Amino acid sequence: MILGIDLGGTKSAALVLHEDGVVVRRVAAPTPAHAGAEALFAFLVGLAQQVRGPETLTGVGVSAGAPADAQNGLVFAAPNLPGWGPEGFPLAARLADVLHLPVQLENDADATALAEWRFGAGQGTKNMAFLTVGTGIGSGLILNGALHRGRRGAGGEVGHIAVVTGPEARSCSCGLRGCLEAYASGPSVTRIAQERGWQGEASGRAVVEAARAGDPICRGALAQAAEHLGAGLATLAMLLDLERIVLGTLAVHAADLLLEPIQQSLRARAWPRLTEGLEVVPAALGDRAQDLAALCAFAPSAPAPSAPTNGGTL
Repeated sequence: MILGIDLGGTKSAALVLHEDGVVVRRVAAPTPAHAGAEALFAFLVGLAQQVRGPETLTGVGVSAGAPADAQNGLVFAAPNLPGWGPEGFPLAARLADVLHLPVQLENDADATALAEWRFGAGQGTKNMAFLTVGTGIGSGLILNGALHRGRRGAGGEVGHIAVVTGPEARSCSCGLRGCLEAYASGPSVTRIAQERGWQGEASGRAVVEAARAGDPICRGALAQAAEHLGAGLATLAMLLDLERIVLGTLAVHAADLLLEPIQQSLRARAWPRLTEGLEVVPAALGDRAQDLAALCAFAPSAPAPSAPTNGGTL
């Protein structure tokens, strides 16, 4: 069995689960995101100790909603988790000292990519990309049957591919301009709709609901997001020759509005021989994603048997 920790900016959880993903126990609590590194660490230790039972545990997997250096076990400050500090906090080593178990951590996008590959919409592939299209656009790459981290553990930052250039390019929270995230994340879609005159609730979900009901401003904002998402995915297709691209969060809630225009934009920007047979599908794990991401942070291999997907083939 594995002890999993899901570290989020709003809430965090600890759970005991089997390697097949079956959860035995789970506890959750609001994250003291601004309390400082030591307070955050003590909070996570408390969750872990609360959920532990008599079972023999193999190790601890941490899915961190913040930049992480998996090789060195470090987690870094993020806008929603500033307490870790810019130099990195040795979370894996500190947890291992207290819990007396080996610890492996991944950032949550990489860990969720592994979870979708093993248990969800990525099953049966050797080369896939996962993008979470939510507050930001995070991503993880499975290449040749393994997670691709890159030289510094930051490989696959698809959300910060430039899709617009020039003086009109929007500023991104990362400090660059024209990033995919600045045009297609939930807050960006909402902001674009508001700039065009929409006066509804300021949330991506509300924009999707209004677009589904026929609101022309919200439909236009989503259409623009789909166009830019397709451009970003075309870059991935040309570089990596993928089998499947799995889209989470906003793309799941608005699959009926986004998937087809994303595919059209992708086809228009990549060679047909690289898009033929390439699937673009919604993520499949839903509320289980973060629990399974924590598991896969420690046990990334042993993919589950392949299963049919529910997305479209280009």
